[in-house]
Amino acid sequence: MKLTAAFVALAALAGIGADAQSICTTNAARKEIRSMSPAEWSRTANTLKSMQDYGWFQWFAYLHAANFNVIHNCEIFFPWHRRFLLDFESVGRRFDSSFALPYWDEVRDYANPAASAVLTPAYLGGNGAGSNGCVSSGLQTGWSMTYPQAHCLHRQYNNGNTIKPMYSPEYMQSILSRSTSMAQLRPAIEYSLHGAVHLALGGDMVQTYSPNDFAFWLHHANIDRLWFVWQMQNPNQNFWSMNGADTKGTPISLNTALPYYGDAIINTMYPSRNGMCFSYENYSTVTRTKRSLSTSNGQKCIPRPAPTLPDLIDGVFDDVNSVLENSESVVKDTIVNTLPHHVLSKWFPTLANNSTTTYTAADIPEQPVIAEKPIEDNLYSEMSAPYLPSESFDIAGDNMGSTYYSEPEVDVTDATEYSGSTADVSTVYTSSAPAPTSTDADADSSLEESLSESASVSEDYSAAVALPSHDAEDTFNASEAADYSEEYQIFDLGSSPDTNGLDGQGPAYPMPVPFPPTRGYIEMHKYSVREIKEHYAMAKQFVSEMNGANFQSPYAKGAKDLTNVN
Repeated sequence: MKLTAAFVALAALAGIGADAQSICTTNAARKEIRSMSPAEWSRTANTLKSMQDYGWFQWFAYLHAANFNVIHNCEIFFPWHRRFLLDFESVGRRFDSSFALPYWDEVRDYANPAASAVLTPAYLGGNGAGSNGCVSSGLQTGWSMTYPQAHCLHRQYNNGNTIKPMYSPEYMQSILSRSTSMAQLRPAIEYSLHGAVHLALGGDMVQTYSPNDFAFWLHHANIDRLWFVWQMQNPNQNFWSMNGADTKGTPISLNTALPYYGDAIINTMYPSRNGMCFSYENYSTVTRTKRSLSTSNGQKCIPRPAPTLPDLIDGVFDDVNSVLENSESVVKDTIVNTLPHHVLSKWFPTLANNSTTTYTAADIPEQPVIAEKPIEDNLYSEMSAPYLPSESFDIAGDNMGSTYYSEPEVDVTDATEYSGSTADVSTVYTSSAPAPTSTDADADSSLEESLSESASVSEDYSAAVALPSHDAEDTFNASEAADYSEEYQIFDLGSSPDTNGLDGQGPAYPMPVPFPPTRGYIEMHKYSVREIKEHYAMAKQFVSEMNGANFQSPYAKGAKDLTNVN
């Protein structure tokens, strides 16, 4: 049985720990977007257009921006975004009761993301065009995104008209296997796949209002799915794991209230319970589509050099867009069957020690604390999105480009206070803009305190990491690239014989650095450069040992000429 077989049982997750009243009677079945039928996608697209027309994309972009500083770079990241996804999905189900958020299994496309069917007119459309970077095809064609000001949906791929290769499915599987707590899992995923996809698409996706782009919702549904895969990979250890700290350094636990929503984190932990009425579909029964590298368009190719690899590794998928099986299930099979034990044990300890174990709902331990109340999935009483405070649109600078800004924190308030009314959330503003005025003395005091705290954090951050100067486009210039090439440029591909059809350009396992730490992106998230360096060092070691084992990813098709990626 496969690891992802646990997905099949989600609808039956019942009778464990909490009272029966908390069990969802209906779950939204989230599918990989390419597995949806044309009719399903058309219906989904119609719902999303209605949500846009009624102001909901604006609302969710605003909520994300207003809470930005307290939901990233800390362990609240996973539960807050899971709650945020549910919020969006619940609104969609009011327009169409069958609505469910799809997800994009991006690592299937890691070698050549721009070639993904997801980024074609059939789904999201592709890169922005022209001087304004407007997306001119796909779901959001012609939409006017109204937050923080009226503009077309903007994208700007990180490599011209292509996208640099991203983190591989094997590396993400390694993160899931090596992480033994939320405090380990969160930075490993937030600093890798999470950031890589945002940076890959650019435009609105590298702003705090990234929910403007439906790619945000596909991406975060997949990030949430990976959290659930990790929960079920070792439920006794992982399922209820919630440790670490918030952005102020205060320890968090299952009883910590989520910013803005006020719900206890424990309510987000169990899909199909406490109002988290969704599940992720499994496609393990779908036949894998693959081809051997020994033939190409009917023509014989030069035989591959020894050693001969197992069949799945000996070929690559002919079209990853048609492979509906979850990527972690595919790579689990290839890893367990291919890697030597010392590599498997080091990088995939869960698979090495429990390679034949499959966990189901019955293995989920009892809920450690009974939540005081379930999550309310009918937060909004009107079809139209709540009114946004006028000050929230007063953002200085050109936010369609690479201007990054920070926001004050949002007080944790009971969600019912926001139902169908104006949300009393602090104003979004740039760090260089003057503080907005207010007639409320307490609000002024709170805002002044937030500004002072933000300035203090900024000073400490700059002094600690000593980032080099950057050009106006927030990218490394030539001299800086030379200084940082070891950490931040492409991994050394070596000079080993071609073993994977890359025309002599690389070793068996190609994975370039996919997440260049631009100054703006790091500062926007308040990431530590030291932590990112440590993350890169580990990824580089991982690639070296996978190459040493002569491993080839089954999803490596399209990873060509990697030496030109920098």
